[in-house]
Amino acid sequence: MIKYVFELRKDKVTQDGLMPIRILFRIGSSVIKRNTGLNCKPEDWQNNRVKANTKKEKYYGYDSINEKLSEIESKIQDISLFFRASKIKPTKELFLEKYDYEEKVVITTEYEIFKCFEEYIEKGKLTKTPNTIKGQITVKNYLELFCKEKNISLSFDEVNNDFFESLRDYSYEVKKMKQNYFAKVNKVLKSFLNWAIEKGYNTNREFEKFKAAEHDIDIVFLTFEELMNLYNYQFESDRLSQARDFYCMGCFTGLRFSDLSKLHLANISEDHIVLSIQKTKTQNHAIKLNKYAKAILGKYKGTIYEPLPIISSQKFNEYIKECCELAEITQSFTIHWFVGNKKKSLTQPKCKFITSHTARKTFITNSLLLGMEPKAIKKIANIKKDAVLDKYMKVTEAFTDEQMDKAWR
Repeated sequence: MIKYVFELRKDKVTQDGLMPIRILFRIGSSVIKRNTGLNCKPEDWQNNRVKANTKKEKYYGYDSINEKLSEIESKIQDISLFFRASKIKPTKELFLEKYDYEEKVVITTEYEIFKCFEEYIEKGKLTKTPNTIKGQITVKNYLELFCKEKNISLSFDEVNNDFFESLRDYSYEVKKMKQNYFAKVNKVLKSFLNWAIEKGYNTNREFEKFKAAEHDIDIVFLTFEELMNLYNYQFESDRLSQARDFYCMGCFTGLRFSDLSKLHLANISEDHIVLSIQKTKTQNHAIKLNKYAKAILGKYKGTIYEPLPIISSQKFNEYIKECCELAEITQSFTIHWFVGNKKKSLTQPKCKFITSHTARKTFITNSLLLGMEPKAIKKIANIKKDAVLDKYMKVTEAFTDEQMDKAWR
């Protein structure tokens, strides 16, 4: 039970003789004091309310004050009922989180899991990158769709092995989801459920057993020869020429599409690009400009496109495929992926697989093949985990083996 009482702050009196009304909460051994933002005359204060002024004195809104005090009491009662219905022991931190939350407290017999998910996402906006938040929203929406199509009214207690197996089967068999993407769904779900335990919203730990394997994916990149063919190709269309330049800038710097799109003149010096990386929240990240990157920037110097033309990601992925097709990057290429334990393959001209994401992959892979030290690549490309670079090491080993076989067959 949350105990509370309103009181006047006699240590603070306004020029009009009004005293602030504050509220004292007692939760366990903790006492919390909060100002209500309301004031009244001490002679008018009676039984936690401001009594009506019968004298012909200046009116200062006693009825409005009492209405607001009633709203505060109602909110406290809702919070108390919420804790009881959710079978959660109130703590100072949990109570204040609910008390300070502007939205109405929702009371249910069970904690609404998707309301909690919304709170998890909202709280994360202060510390996480926009792309991370976007991914969490996508997973929450996907789980809601799953529950709707399966006619499941999900609660924390029901997040068990049966739920996980049903979600996994639905993802693979109905949605034909790639195994690595399902692993991301599982990762976000487990992160949310861990957060819910820390908040006291959830006590069910069965989710800790959930496992979703990942497989190495095929890394699509342009070889150095293909990159030079694309870089030197003379396009008749400005639209394609600009898309090619934007793509090649990513190939020569290792920058992601999102970071290149936000590039300003202020980020560029004579020999370096210095900027903050959005995905990893790295500040003042410096990249040395090689001769190819300098040439691209020089092409747009003094134009309306300086430092680089801006293209939407959707249009860009469409244009760069067209660029690569014209540059004759059209040899057959096969990618593999897993849906559950079933291996899938797709073979088509390589140009069809080229997207904005492959520019960064082209930089990393070719840097390794050209002999750049892995530590330097990791720093330039702002790679945080060794495991990420290890994937590229495997690709370059396979590529050099292939070249050996071709040369000595």
